[in-house]
Amino acid sequence: MMSNQQNLPDDTDIAMTEALPAGTLLQGDQFTIQSKLGNGGFGITYLARDNYLDRNVVIKECFPEVFCHRNGSSVLVRSVTNHEKYRSVVEMFMREARSIAKLRHPNIVGVHRVFEDNDTAYITLDLIDGQNVLDLLYEDPRRFTPAVVMDIMAKLLDAVKLVHAQDLLHRDISPDNILLDKWNNPVLIDFGAAREEASRETRALSAVLVVKDGYSPQEFYFAGGKQNCSSDLYALGATFYHMITGDAPPNSQTRMAEVAGGGDDPCVPLVGRVKGYPKAFLQAIDKAMCVLPKDRVQTVDEWLAMIDPDAPQVAAVKTKKPKMDEKLVRSLTRLVSETNQQLTASSSPVRAPEPAVVEKPKRRMPDWIKEFNAETSEILNNEDEPATPSEPLVLDAQHVVSEPLVLSPEMKSEPLVLVQPAVDEKEPQQAIPTVEERVAETLALMPEPRKRKINTSRIIAAGLLIVSSVVVAHAEPDLLVTVKDVFR
Repeated sequence: MMSNQQNLPDDTDIAMTEALPAGTLLQGDQFTIQSKLGNGGFGITYLARDNYLDRNVVIKECFPEVFCHRNGSSVLVRSVTNHEKYRSVVEMFMREARSIAKLRHPNIVGVHRVFEDNDTAYITLDLIDGQNVLDLLYEDPRRFTPAVVMDIMAKLLDAVKLVHAQDLLHRDISPDNILLDKWNNPVLIDFGAAREEASRETRALSAVLVVKDGYSPQEFYFAGGKQNCSSDLYALGATFYHMITGDAPPNSQTRMAEVAGGGDDPCVPLVGRVKGYPKAFLQAIDKAMCVLPKDRVQTVDEWLAMIDPDAPQVAAVKTKKPKMDEKLVRSLTRLVSETNQQLTASSSPVRAPEPAVVEKPKRRMPDWIKEFNAETSEILNNEDEPATPSEPLVLDAQHVVSEPLVLSPEMKSEPLVLVQPAVDEKEPQQAIPTVEERVAETLALMPEPRKRKINTSRIIAAGLLIVSSVVVAHAEPDLLVTVKDVFR
């Protein structure tokens, strides 16, 4: 029997008015709803078809009926004041999916995916080929022999141990949330992680706090109740109490009221009245079902130790954060503080480092240019007119390309010197006059006596040499010899 902290619609009414009809598509066209499997205070469970993978799956829909209602396929909030509470439940529902996804165990249902659609959230789960324990207890109670029950307990204790090792609680262990396949292999389903959050919220949100009479411990019945591992173990003990006796145990609230009033506990212990089970096995169940949390079995390891004291206890793997050395932490804190003080007290501005100056490698003047300069100077110095010592006239690529060469009378005795040209690839190249045009232009500006002493062929050769040097940075040796031969 399921109960809530307020009157809710009957399951049949919800199934008829609120559940998605068969044929409804979810997540585009990936899933097709086939039928409703069940519902609770927080959601509705469906059998569905995964059209992409061509297999049947279980889909759980977040549907807190206290805060919402169905309009077509969409889920709408009943009133504006409930919108924030409704979104809080949806977020808790999503966290439930992530919690289950962390667990990898043969006795825990697997999660395929979680997604949002129709203004709510959905979880896609494994479809277990089997029946829940509650239905089997009514349909085939003889199936639960002592050997089968003890085997189921061993597997479920191992599954619950993994859940608790991950700092999680199931919060909804009951016969209808345990499925058995044809080999009697149990699978724990329908985690109630959202119930933890609801117990911490306001009175309005705690209205959807769903409990199951006979299986839920007394701390599940009120908001703010302290829940821990013993809460899950109480529900697990109550489930096995039902398997062994065929009846659900009394409501934990009723038990608490009787004990508090000085009366006898209406839940009769298993030890002394049930045959076919080891005494230690029954004692562990009785202890797990104590009304007061402090009197219960606190951990799975304690339960296992009661059943078989000689069995080795293997702790479940649980990741812990490494602890830092306190002395090291204090030293680092002091260093950071001292560094901050030094930076604050410094008034000199921090200057950015100046960019390093990269010197361009000097280009070595080739020997043939030196030889040409020497020959030219010697030729000009041997002319009829005496030479006047002066700085050599240097012709480079800029003189050839951009400025006409004008030899004034004062320059007549200056030696003609050639240097290796420098080419600036970034500047656009201008049209270069032919050598003959440049020589004719220069001769036109010279006096007649000087023109007679200028060897036109040498000027043309010099122009060719400079132009070729501009175009070809590194000429072939054979070409250099050919140009120099012009002067001989």
